[in-house]
Amino acid sequence: MKNLKYFTTAVFLLLILIGFNFRPDDNHVTSYTSYGNYIPDVMNNINVYDKVLNLHRTINLGTDSLPSFPGFPVTISGSTFEGCIFCNMDSDPDLEIVFNIGYTVQALKLNGTSVPGWPKTVSTYGLEGCPAFGDIDGDGEGEIVVTNHGLTSGGYIYAYKKNGTLLPGFPINHGYSARTPVLADIDNDGKLDIIVNKRTYPTGLVYVYRYDGSIVTGWPKAIGHVPASSPAVGDINNDGFPEIIMESYTGLYAWKANGDSIPGFPFMMPNGDANSYSSPVLADVDGDGFREIIFGTHVSGGGGYVYVIKKDGTVLTGWPKTTSQWVYGPPAVGYVDNDNIFDILVGDQVMSASPSDYVYGWNKNGTPLAGFPIGPVNAVNNQILLGDINNDTYTELIFDDNTMTAGLGQYLGYKYDGTPLPGWPQHTNGTTFFVTPCLTDVNRNGIMDIVGAGISGSSPNQSTNVYIWNTGSAYSPSKVQIPMWQYNARHTGVYGNKDVVSVNEHAANTPSNYKLYQNYPNPFNPSTKIAFDIPKSGLVNITAYDVTGKEVAVIFSGYKNSGSHEVNFNAGSLSSGVYFYKISSNGFTGSKKMILIK
Repeated sequence: MKNLKYFTTAVFLLLILIGFNFRPDDNHVTSYTSYGNYIPDVMNNINVYDKVLNLHRTINLGTDSLPSFPGFPVTISGSTFEGCIFCNMDSDPDLEIVFNIGYTVQALKLNGTSVPGWPKTVSTYGLEGCPAFGDIDGDGEGEIVVTNHGLTSGGYIYAYKKNGTLLPGFPINHGYSARTPVLADIDNDGKLDIIVNKRTYPTGLVYVYRYDGSIVTGWPKAIGHVPASSPAVGDINNDGFPEIIMESYTGLYAWKANGDSIPGFPFMMPNGDANSYSSPVLADVDGDGFREIIFGTHVSGGGGYVYVIKKDGTVLTGWPKTTSQWVYGPPAVGYVDNDNIFDILVGDQVMSASPSDYVYGWNKNGTPLAGFPIGPVNAVNNQILLGDINNDTYTELIFDDNTMTAGLGQYLGYKYDGTPLPGWPQHTNGTTFFVTPCLTDVNRNGIMDIVGAGISGSSPNQSTNVYIWNTGSAYSPSKVQIPMWQYNARHTGVYGNKDVVSVNEHAANTPSNYKLYQNYPNPFNPSTKIAFDIPKSGLVNITAYDVTGKEVAVIFSGYKNSGSHEVNFNAGSLSSGVYFYKISSNGFTGSKKMILIK
């Protein structure tokens, strides 16, 4: 009996040490029947019985998963959705992680402790979506902007300085604001404005606020139904000012910065479909020099569409494309299979007791990518991250998953060709449902890190478990196309306008100097990427010249916010040879040589 007592005590301590004291949760889509504690074998496998499929399954709990940073996971009461941001909130070069969790805005250092002055707590209603980060008052320092939804009143917009103090004029009693605020300088005054929606059922409004809490002239604007998602903000007609693109439940609206409607809008979906959560993305898909609007929809009874809309409100040839189930996540737009042709990816979602969903990938012409659709997988509810996370020179896909097995959720990883990424999925305590991860280098050591979260428990007693994982692979900003939800900490949804941090920089979002980088790849055929830094928002012109000094192409001409940017140049119409590219912005000029080999 004495030996049995010691053995029982040892098993109990072992369970505590390895952290697998799990019970099934039948509230989740995939549920399992078992009693007592789950004890994994020496390879971290558990044996479970699937009630739906009426069979036993072996589940691996991530023996070879990525190592977590010391101090993580951090467990915080409340739930979160749409993900987090990374930014620099103090004097050291390391990045901080900012989440909206329940009623609190959490700012965490890389050791899991809170930034001084944080967290901040809001009242009345829980926080909506992601925090946004950017310089809204023009003082050279970024601010954190968040919303809580409220009803007809009591929904507020908060703007905090890095030390946690509120800006004068905040909070704004705005009313019911759904999803994530967006920051953009719509009037070129050097200060970012706050773009939010307002639900006034059965209709909605779009507001633009200044740094002092006042409303920008010409706003708000009405939409014909309730707001469906966060807006996208970027220049789609090359007038030097960003346009505001907003979804209602039944249509897509577009306005100039002064509030004037753009001809051809609103675009009303023609297939009996509706918008929910799939925030628009802006990218020059067809290479005509103007950004298109990409968004996903859903159809009552099942199915969805992915649209690509031109600046005049017409549908790009070859689109829309259909999905089997509803599309909730913003599209992921970028270059996936190294053929230098724009690609568009989405996942769909339906409540199901077994994997029933797919990840779709098409090139700009609407042709399915090789190996796609991926699936069946569990429902994908948010945006797919795109980045080379294993240094194989190809783009990988990382996305959320709506299930939980024995208390564990997971992020899924796939390669560019639709095959599973070795070493994945990456497990979390709780489900990753609706939580987009981040790709960055938190501790600035040149190694890529992944930030994510799992939500455990059930409402109203939920907790969010925040993780930072070390991938062990070298971090290259140019190889991360979507580092966080909607491309950047301002959530503008503009392809190429991303928040990236090189290991030699100290500012996470605003470079101190103008810089033009060498194109990548070089030599190239026929497309290449050109990155540049601008410390001040303004017009940017990038042109290409041949060796005689003759201009041969306008690579980019338009407005850019301060920050680090990247544009694509397709030289398909040019012959092989040596060329030069030149940038000009706010009086700065720079040039570099590039080589086209066909």
